[in-house]
Amino acid sequence: MKYMAETVEGNFTFTVLDDNNSLYIIKGSNPMCLLHFKDIGLYVYASTESIMKNAIRRIGLHKFANERIKTDEGDILCIDRNGNITRSEFEPKIYRSKYGSWYGLDDSPYYDMHEEILLAYCGCYGVDSEDVELLLEYGYTCDEIEEMLMDTNLLHEALRDVKYMCGESLYENCCGGIW
Repeated sequence: MKYMAETVEGNFTFTVLDDNNSLYIIKGSNPMCLLHFKDIGLYVYASTESIMKNAIRRIGLHKFANERIKTDEGDILCIDRNGNITRSEFEPKIYRSKYGSWYGLDDSPYYDMHEEILLAYCGCYGVDSEDVELLLEYGYTCDEIEEMLMDTNLLHEALRDVKYMCGESLYENCCGGIW
């Protein structure tokens, strides 16, 4: 798994379940949230904390004590069938943002990794990337936008408000606000 992880380019986190019921988590640059519910012998993972909180609340796991298991880029975790964790590491490939050229600086991407992932996957939720870019430019965080992707009413409300405010601002800038 180490060799495989060191050859992959781009954003990733892989999970592999082997024949012995050991779960391997190979943590690349993608966000990941891993929780352990020790009292019930359960590990749960999702791509982000906001998705995790929403999911555990919906299925009632928020009632149980849990511990967040820290994972960093380059980690390989193995959770065996008894719930024991062993760790090893791999050397991640250096990833350059495809948006870096917008500023002409290779080491200063326009979007950070979390934002790029959000822009890449927003279409899976039926949301146009231009709408996500608008929310990012207006100051919403990736976590806030991810919550909006799961609550379409909230998303539409935020987009309506931002478009209204941007439109009002553009109108005042163009016409001097004399109307």
